[in-house]
Amino acid sequence: MFKIIVNINVTINSMKPLHPTVTLNQLSAEDQKFLYALVENGGPEPHEYKELTAIINNLEDSELEYFRDAIKESLNENTLIGHGYVKPFGYPGDFTLIHNIYRIYVNPDEKYSNWDKFFQDQAGAHAVRNRKDYFLRRCAEVEKLDGEEKRILILGSGPATDVNEYLNNNPDSKIKFDLVDFDQNAINFAKEQNGEFNESIEYFKINVLRFKPYQWYNLIWSAGLFDYFKDKHFVYMISKYYKYLTDGGEFIIGNFSHSNPTRRLMEVLSDWYLVHRSKYDLVRMALEADAKEEQVEVDMEELGVNLFLRIKAA
Repeated sequence: MFKIIVNINVTINSMKPLHPTVTLNQLSAEDQKFLYALVENGGPEPHEYKELTAIINNLEDSELEYFRDAIKESLNENTLIGHGYVKPFGYPGDFTLIHNIYRIYVNPDEKYSNWDKFFQDQAGAHAVRNRKDYFLRRCAEVEKLDGEEKRILILGSGPATDVNEYLNNNPDSKIKFDLVDFDQNAINFAKEQNGEFNESIEYFKINVLRFKPYQWYNLIWSAGLFDYFKDKHFVYMISKYYKYLTDGGEFIIGNFSHSNPTRRLMEVLSDWYLVHRSKYDLVRMALEADAKEEQVEVDMEELGVNLFLRIKAA
């Protein structure tokens, strides 16, 4: 049960949650006033970003519920932070959230728009967009390979907005994409926005742990799925899929790094928890999956927030 200190002008029977005359235990009166104002203004203005970030980064785990209570009117599907928090599809970082990060969506409603601007300005959101651009460059490399047809397998394909962008920009592409995702809603969304590219895309609704490829690929790509795997599953997945690379093919796995400055914001605002890893962690797991040291390297996007483990076929 929350401990609440009530202002003398408010009776127990008439008390309303989140009213400025109510002092929530664990949060200072100054922080409460600041958070109430943010909710009233549809989120923080740019000059308030540092103060909000400082409050969040200094929260103890025991204070999370009090903080979330203070901004609960904004923690709903009308904001990007709220979408992550309420998880309408049952898991964080779902296909609609990733799609909206890609397109830098901001709710036009002033009651919520500043929250979305704040979210989209964070290093984590920029890194996700950089991750997409990194993928597009890898597709362009595959396109240049010899052969009439090239194949790319995507594990945890989500909205397939990245595939859509590539095919729109390269209408004569020879690449065939196989997309694997466990969420039928994500597949439906991807199919709808990629309808004109049906001949280039095949969809598989199945858990990646159980999917069995029936052919070989020039590139196997996973943007953010491995961020949720424990090390043992990470290693298993490398071992499982590595053997489906063509000669000269490559398995590339994205993972958020320990240098992610948005980590606490993601956890507090959106209840979005990832397994952050270092370059050393990624190389270690590749070697545990029996890749040779000379086959392994690690890239990063411009901010160094997203790492990419690259394992080349022997």
